[in-house]
Amino acid sequence: MFWKKTTLLFLAILLLCGAGNAGIGYAADEISRLVLSKNEVTLEMGDSTSLTATAVYVSGKTEDVTITTEWTSQGPDIAAAYAGRITAKAVGSTTVTATYMGKSVLVAVNVTKKVKALTLDKQSLNVLIDDQSPAQLELTALYSDGQSENVTTKAEWSIDNATVATVINGQVKGLNSGTGVITAKFGSQTTTIPVNVEIAHRLEPSKNQVSLLLGGSETVKLRAIYPDGSDTEDVAAKAEWSSDNPAVADALKGKITAYGAGTATITAKYGTKTATIAVDVDTTQKLEVNKQNVFLHVGEASEEIKLTATYANGDGAPVSVGDKAEWSSSKEGVAYYSNGKIHAVASGEAVITAKYGNKSVSIQVDVEVPRSLDIVPSYLTMKSGTTEKVKVKASFAGAAASEDITSKVTWSSDNEDIVFAKDGVISAYKAGSATITAKYGEKTGTVVVDVDVPQSLTADVTTVAIPVGGAKQVTITASYPDGTPENVTQKVTWASSAPAVASVRQGLITGVATGAASVTATFGNRTVTIPVSVGVLQTLTVDKKKLVMSNGKSETVNVTAAYADGTSKNVNEQAAWTSSSAAVAEVNQGKITATGSGKATITATFDGKTVTIAVEVDQATTLSVDPRLLILTVNESADIKLTATDSAGNTSNVTTDAEWVSSAIKIADVANGRVTGLTNGRVTITAKYGGKTITIPVEVGIVTKLEADKRYASIKSNTTAQVTLTATFADGRTLNVTSLADWRTSNYKVADVAKGQISGRAFGKATITAKYNDKSISIPVDVDTLKYLKTDVVQIVMAKGETKQVTATATYMDGSEQNVSKPALWTTSRLLVADVKDGVIKATGSGKATIYVTYGGKKTPIVVTVR
Repeated sequence: MFWKKTTLLFLAILLLCGAGNAGIGYAADEISRLVLSKNEVTLEMGDSTSLTATAVYVSGKTEDVTITTEWTSQGPDIAAAYAGRITAKAVGSTTVTATYMGKSVLVAVNVTKKVKALTLDKQSLNVLIDDQSPAQLELTALYSDGQSENVTTKAEWSIDNATVATVINGQVKGLNSGTGVITAKFGSQTTTIPVNVEIAHRLEPSKNQVSLLLGGSETVKLRAIYPDGSDTEDVAAKAEWSSDNPAVADALKGKITAYGAGTATITAKYGTKTATIAVDVDTTQKLEVNKQNVFLHVGEASEEIKLTATYANGDGAPVSVGDKAEWSSSKEGVAYYSNGKIHAVASGEAVITAKYGNKSVSIQVDVEVPRSLDIVPSYLTMKSGTTEKVKVKASFAGAAASEDITSKVTWSSDNEDIVFAKDGVISAYKAGSATITAKYGEKTGTVVVDVDVPQSLTADVTTVAIPVGGAKQVTITASYPDGTPENVTQKVTWASSAPAVASVRQGLITGVATGAASVTATFGNRTVTIPVSVGVLQTLTVDKKKLVMSNGKSETVNVTAAYADGTSKNVNEQAAWTSSSAAVAEVNQGKITATGSGKATITATFDGKTVTIAVEVDQATTLSVDPRLLILTVNESADIKLTATDSAGNTSNVTTDAEWVSSAIKIADVANGRVTGLTNGRVTITAKYGGKTITIPVEVGIVTKLEADKRYASIKSNTTAQVTLTATFADGRTLNVTSLADWRTSNYKVADVAKGQISGRAFGKATITAKYNDKSISIPVDVDTLKYLKTDVVQIVMAKGETKQVTATATYMDGSEQNVSKPALWTTSRLLVADVKDGVIKATGSGKATIYVTYGGKKTPIVVTVR
């Protein structure tokens, strides 16, 4: 029973401790900073954007406070700000300030004119690779006020295929053959233009068939023909070559090499086009024709066609076999071979084949087949009742320049009620757009014709806000490609999306009832839309978003309704008022009265819109301490000042009113903000007041650096050297701890130490170590370290039985000298010749001996000769 009660009591204590800790964990955080999603905004007039405000607390927690943040614009006529949404009003620059819990952040706002449309000076673009004169595009922006501007260098340029070309400030440079779409962006508008980089319409090799002997090679030229009829001299080096049978023949930069007997097809690829060459490798012969591509007009005959065969077992000279070969045509009705020439019969394409032995060769024949048709100009803008002449040019494969075939083509229009075409004359009948098509052979060319179609249609206002019964006249201006503007207010077709709200007639908009509508003006294929609001409540604002009050106090806030037509009024009496907590605050027609401590939200509702006022009664928001970090030595005391700040920014000293706790009372204790250091270590002091908690790190006797005034010591036996030890604490203070440190020696026979005083004992090396707290330092010590050892003689001649005194002198590292004849060690190499003691040499027998003197790690010889 005793153990059961004890266990229950222990569980109850644990639950109480857990509850206490939970209370600490849910304490409100102190805000560190306010962060906005953007600190700089650029808008076009009439546009808006939303920003997000995030509060970052000292604890690291973050919170979206966009709605509760106070947003203020320094220039509301340029840009208005509400609940994170910034709306551009007029051209200019201003600053919007976001404030939350005492933290403010600025947003730079730049408002530009509204870009209605972008136009380029070209409809399409053809460029060459590495052209020394890159193509230049010009971009024009049309603003909502009707003005235009060249914005080529201001726009953002991009291309969807960067491997084909680059575009910088409208300048286009070709890199590789291919196609892409260039996009120009300025403001909120974008426009595009297709670009072709050396896109060949057709590839023509100089030979479509090659006959080679084993090991032989032949270079083939590759001509690229472009849609405009132009061509290049040779693109063989740029093309991509491949073979379907590399064991027979392969090609590189147009050079075809034969490797084995058989047949292969060589493919040349350049851009999006390919051409093939049939290769025949034989050990017996090859068959060649002097022309493999022939262009003829109807009724024409070609130059003489020469067919030659080369035999492998001959002398290598080609032999004419034209009259011996078997000739055939794929289309006799287009072209045929006779008497050494090819004769053109009718427009089309045919293949003439010559067969001789087991070899054959083909000739591509083109009889008046156009490769492309182009109508000049490619785009027309016309007035109704007028006519324009156009030309049609055809590019032929065998012709160096394009030919005018206007009179030969067949004309058609996809909308003859608007535009009609005949014999190159375009007639415009009424407003609209149509596409004219010219056809010749199997090729077609088109031209787009706009009749009475403006380049842009603009209104003198972008939005209309009027009261019920009010009216507003709107003017519509059409801008044509030639740059001339025209007032077309009376010509356009007007319509209202909600006639019961707003009606319109010849540009005069009248407010009928409260609501919103869209008025549309249409002219040709252009349309402009104007949003209209009639008696619509735009915003509901309050002059105070937050109140910090004392219990029993009252304060009045004013709620203002602003309408789209620019009027506003106070609606305190008409609004519906509510309080989230009547025990904290009550409200009556905008008058707020504090009834008890705590927080409440006052809400005012009018015409579907609401505003809120945050109310705090007798609340503190933050705690601060001075100092933020405390560094003490053992038995030292210092005071911490605790300051509480409420929502209104009022501060008070609450040091004696707070609850103080030490995380380790053995290291440091605290009472009423006074902290006393007891032992070395680190501890955290916590202060609690008004539901808030703050901590102060404390360091007691923590040494950051330990230094000795000597890095090493060199002494003699029976002498001493004093070392001073200084400790540096975390706050920069220093203390002489020579007598407090723990001193140790690595070799007491060489040197000993006590309280920093090093005593030399005997020759050798030792390391002195000093330790204080958790820091230590080592000092190397040399005892009796000599610079050199010398004797007064280095060679002696003596008679047997004679004695002689030799003096040994030691020179120390500090330059001092000492007679060490007695303490030194003397030895002889031959005792029967000479003996020695304390520097006295005695000749004992005839001969030579070497006397050595050793002291302090040095050794010196003396040569003795006894006669």
